[in-house]
Amino acid sequence: MSNEALNYLLENNRIKVIYGVLKQLHVSPTTAYFEDLVAEGELLFIQAYIDYQRKNEELNEQQLMGYAFRKIKWGLLDLLRKEWKQEAKIVQPTKQDEEQNVFLEQVLSATEPALVDNYEFWELVREIIMICNENERKFLIKRLFYGYSVAEIAEQEGVSRQTVNYWKNRLKQKSQKLFKLQ
Repeated sequence: MSNEALNYLLENNRIKVIYGVLKQLHVSPTTAYFEDLVAEGELLFIQAYIDYQRKNEELNEQQLMGYAFRKIKWGLLDLLRKEWKQEAKIVQPTKQDEEQNVFLEQVLSATEPALVDNYEFWELVREIIMICNENERKFLIKRLFYGYSVAEIAEQEGVSRQTVNYWKNRLKQKSQKLFKLQ
């Protein structure tokens, strides 16, 4: 099935979806790791194609490409975030960081999405934040903006890893319902 997915990607120049994601993430072809990200994007597309085929009987190209775009974008963002975290050696948040979290929540929940650069991405984040409870919101912000692991979030919040995993799974379920990916 992965060969079928790869052939589908290469037909009709559909590989442009990967280049579109990279462009939206502001990764230029002159970046040293550009080709690595293209290869990772291809693997993410194959996985998205397989997941889509399992969930849907008919192949709707527009839905598949939208689904694949989101999967590739989130997968590459995750890779980049891990890389940035290792490079920056992020420290524990201070009180000032906590105040910035409140500000970021207000920005993301603002009715005027022009406050952020990447409209589509931040609009998706805003939609997800709108359906979160306070704990799920804390998890999302600490994971998305700071790149903290489940264990780090659990330590900061003074709860078990299982509790944070519960928040993560609830957030995942709500997001899936929101985007009708079930």
